[in-house]
Amino acid sequence: MAIDLLRYLFGAVLLILFQFFLIQEINFGTWLKPMPYVLFVFLLPFTYNRYLILLTAFFSGLFLDALNNSGGLHAAACSTLAFTRIIVDTKILDTDAIQLQGFRYLTPVYKNFRFYALYLFFLTFLHHWIYFTLDFSSIYSFFPVLLVSIVSSVGSFLLILLYKIIAGIR
Repeated sequence: MAIDLLRYLFGAVLLILFQFFLIQEINFGTWLKPMPYVLFVFLLPFTYNRYLILLTAFFSGLFLDALNNSGGLHAAACSTLAFTRIIVDTKILDTDAIQLQGFRYLTPVYKNFRFYALYLFFLTFLHHWIYFTLDFSSIYSFFPVLLVSIVSSVGSFLLILLYKIIAGIR
């Protein structure tokens, strides 16, 4: 388990560095700010302790905050994403059935692609909404936050799907 955790942490660091050095340097416009680094939270296995998942998400977000000098925005959004993922996994998914099929995390093969896409998009939208709500930090900016969250979630979702296609859906 320790070697698997190191492998996931290494993957998280690679995704964060990809986010920091490549994605943030590309000007997608005012409304599109994709954050595909959230993929690492989805790739953490069901068998991991929930506190380990929360700590991994928090420190990964804190690492990106240290690179961006963003004051804890990514850490708060990643912690909320991990917490919500744990709740959704225990309430909606049958993790034992997924593990019996040989999967360590949710894949499109489990139910169907539409279920996987809704799961991924909803949690990605939640992450982005928390991040941009804290970033804009104004009660009067509800609709701009909502618009940026939706557009950025679509962009992140498409980048995550592109990664899954390139890496091979397992």
